[in-house]
Amino acid sequence: MLFKKFIVTHLVIFPAATWGEVNGVYISSERRINIVEKAAQAPKGCYPDMDMVIDKGIEIADLLGLDGKKIFPYKRKKDGSYDAEEVFRDIIIASKGTDTDLTGILEVEKKDKLSPYEQLKKIRGIQWPAPTYAIAKAGGSTRRFMAQEGEWENRPYGYFRTNDGKVHIKLCLQDYSKRKEITDKLMEFGHKKGVYTIDNIPLLEQARDMGLTPDLPDEDLQDKAWDKVPKDKYPYWLGLGVVYEHFHTAKSTRSATTRRLVPEMYVEMHPEDAKNLGIKDGEKVRLITRRGSYEAKAQVGSKSLIKPARNKVPRGYLFSPWNLSVADSADPKKNKWLVNSTSSRVWDVVSGQVDFKKLACRVEKIESSS
Repeated sequence: MLFKKFIVTHLVIFPAATWGEVNGVYISSERRINIVEKAAQAPKGCYPDMDMVIDKGIEIADLLGLDGKKIFPYKRKKDGSYDAEEVFRDIIIASKGTDTDLTGILEVEKKDKLSPYEQLKKIRGIQWPAPTYAIAKAGGSTRRFMAQEGEWENRPYGYFRTNDGKVHIKLCLQDYSKRKEITDKLMEFGHKKGVYTIDNIPLLEQARDMGLTPDLPDEDLQDKAWDKVPKDKYPYWLGLGVVYEHFHTAKSTRSATTRRLVPEMYVEMHPEDAKNLGIKDGEKVRLITRRGSYEAKAQVGSKSLIKPARNKVPRGYLFSPWNLSVADSADPKKNKWLVNSTSSRVWDVVSGQVDFKKLACRVEKIESSS
């Protein structure tokens, strides 16, 4: 009897080292920069995000004909990783003259012989801006916009990033006098070929100043069954957002715990809307907007069999989480949960924030092939 010998190899891809396996700094919501120290050694071959970024930066620079090692002049330590404090020191230097100026930390290092990390440890964090020795020594700027953040030479502007350093407030009053006319134009973005927001800034400003939504549903069709709604009509409001299991991140959506809590894409429906549509709890549906579609399971009411089933949305309104989009295929053409591809292209011309959360949609039942 002859036997063939097979050699089986396994490729294991480790994620980046976690916060407990690296040294570095983090910034809290009160602008406080604090230090995080390594508590455990990462598995062999598992490196911090920063190291990967530096290596990739060097590689890209070299491919562009530049000197990658000169742009990223960092040397590895004995353990093979880069020195995070050395990188932080460069970030401090780069902050000079900005509203996040941290160069006072280097003044403290020069005068008191305390490295940036030693300062962070000693006073338990520094709040930006910290542009002078005195401000950095005191722990940075406790308050902002209250004439309490200190003064420094060559300040880039006043207390606000405006030409005169003062806050400018514009009052926007909700005005529906041209609602349909303007919203019809907004709904062309991402739907009508050759129409782009960047070419229509005055329209975006007008919609903002009048307090208008980027989409407008055909609400008079909300009593129709799903297969009686015309293909060019969108009767329901659709909201996209975050559920607390995802806690502002898409990184954990593939974890075992999160997959048990929120295992699949869903859409919350009011029981009366589901009844009108002819959709039963747990049935698979397709949500279609003017710009695209995604698939989900109907979560009807707060007693739904589809997890997490804790909310009851109002009539005429549907809701789906956006984080689960990364839990499906990495290929956008194959991804059936890519909700943001269906959303509005309208954005705020001041902040640059895109209005992803207010859409008009149509619901289609996905018939079973069996």
